[in-house]
Amino acid sequence: MRWRHFLTALLILPYLLIYAVIAILIIDQLSGWHWAIDTMIYLIFGFLWIPPTIPIVNWLAKKES
Repeated sequence: MRWRHFLTALLILPYLLIYAVIAILIIDQLSGWHWAIDTMIYLIFGFLWIPPTIPIVNWLAKKES
């Protein structure tokens, strides 16, 4: 069953790296207007990575139980 952990790492880590690069590029273009807008942008991009990873983690948890 340990192969699922390895597969999950192989799926999530590249996704997070690509997401971080894209988020940085977008945030770089959108930031600097007002502190409230910057805060909203960082909050949105800070939580936006979570929904796509939920099915992968659920798949791992379902197979472990």
